[in-house]
Amino acid sequence: MQAKDNFSTKVSIPSPALQSQVIDFLRFPLIVLIVFYHNSDTALQIGDVLYDGSDTNMPVFHWCTQIFKVPLAFRNQFFFFISGYLFFQNVKKFDKLSYKNKIQNRVRTLFVPYLFWNCIVIALYVIISMIPQLNNIMNTEIHGHNFFRYFWNQPVELKSGFELEGIQLGYPINYQFWYVRDLMIAVLLTPILYFFCNKTRIYGILLLGILWYFDWWIPIDGFNSVCIFFFTTGAYFGINKKNLIEDFGKMRNLSFVLYPVLAIVDLLTVKNNFHIYVHRAVIIMGIVCCFNFATYLFEKKVIKPTKFLSSASFFLFAIHIPFLLTAIRKVSFMIFRPESDMAFTTLFFVNVFLTALSALGLYYVLRRFLPRFTRVITGGR
Repeated sequence: MQAKDNFSTKVSIPSPALQSQVIDFLRFPLIVLIVFYHNSDTALQIGDVLYDGSDTNMPVFHWCTQIFKVPLAFRNQFFFFISGYLFFQNVKKFDKLSYKNKIQNRVRTLFVPYLFWNCIVIALYVIISMIPQLNNIMNTEIHGHNFFRYFWNQPVELKSGFELEGIQLGYPINYQFWYVRDLMIAVLLTPILYFFCNKTRIYGILLLGILWYFDWWIPIDGFNSVCIFFFTTGAYFGINKKNLIEDFGKMRNLSFVLYPVLAIVDLLTVKNNFHIYVHRAVIIMGIVCCFNFATYLFEKKVIKPTKFLSSASFFLFAIHIPFLLTAIRKVSFMIFRPESDMAFTTLFFVNVFLTALSALGLYYVLRRFLPRFTRVITGGR
């Protein structure tokens, strides 16, 4: 039965192919949101020159960065949820053999790329430190006695860590790979999570949600409430063979109304003590709204599956920091020397566009001329 041409119509049970298309399609735009987030620093130091976009005279630039930092900050949570869902989606019986096969697969898709991209960054830093003319580009040194920490939680003399929803985290030297690190830990814990989901059912998910929502968690690098809650929630949906389009579709009308309202409140309450609770409600509703909106666009044939963009998503995720985005930002600021609100705002969007375009071009060339190597560094994607 075809859905009528309006947002509020409930979705009839769709084919599994549509769900797969929606998930694949969302990978690339959500990775682009990550690039926007990492491009949202208001200050950039190049040599002796400090470009500061945090001035109150740059309101447009300020609000653009805030939009990508605050109401659109549900991308990692979405990926954790989908990873948990896909892990169990096609599992009929989760036994030792199934677990072994899943771990072997994740070694290829997660662990090998994790090692490769962190090693590449270490090599880059070593090379830069050996060239005086380039040494001021990245203020970092590699210390042999801390070598293995760069793959898990790099030493404090390099970086002090960053915050994810108010939680202070350590991260590997290629710092966006904290997501892969935490996901690997969740995968290793899947027998426990499977037992937990079967025994506690929806009540266990609600418990984890409460622990995450109120910060009742001991932050441990690689084992944080964000990953555990969203991955386990996705696992619960996958274990019970839920249809995401059908279940999320029940909230289609609500999500299309509530998410924009909460997003505005999220932006306006950033400096309030209670903001974190508004923000976390926005994250949950943002995931539902994003999935429903993509589904709607597919139903109306506004968008079509994009296999190339989907397969290139991990490559963009892996290479944008510290390679492409870092270099493009520095070069663009050195060339244009922005001082006005419009200049900062324009470069904000142009730099992300150039980063994504450069990554897609590199991925296309690598996949064409070095297909085996490309499959290894992107986990077979």
